[in-house]
Amino acid sequence: MSETTLLILYGNDVVNATVAAVIANLAGTVPSYFMSRYWIWKDSARTRVGRQVVLYWTTSVVCMALTSLATGAIASLAPAGHRFHLAVVAVGFPAVTLVFWLAKFVLYQRVIFPRTPQTVGSCD
Repeated sequence: MSETTLLILYGNDVVNATVAAVIANLAGTVPSYFMSRYWIWKDSARTRVGRQVVLYWTTSVVCMALTSLATGAIASLAPAGHRFHLAVVAVGFPAVTLVFWLAKFVLYQRVIFPRTPQTVGSCD
C-alpha cells in the first residue's frame, strides 16, 4: 500500500519525494497497527492498551519522519531521467522502510506488545 501510494504521488509529480513518503507511510500505518495488534501479537497482554497505542504511534511517527527524510535524500541524489530516477526512489523507499521495520519489530516484540508468561506457553 505504501509503495503504490509513493509511486503514484511522486511518479506523477503531485508532491516531492519526502511528502510522498510521509503520505505513503500514513497510508500503511493504520492497517499495520491492526495487523500488529490483532494478528501478529494477538497473544500479547491486553492490559495497558493506551500505553501500547501511544508507544506504537510514537515509534511509527519517528520512523515515518526518518524514512521520509531518507527517501527525500535518495531522490535528491538519484540520477536525472524520469524512469531511472523513479526506479531508484522506488527501490530506495522500501529498502529504508525495511531497515526501520526491523528496528520497530524489535521494539514491538520486547516493549510494545510483550507476551506475558501466561501466553508464552499457551496453545490455542
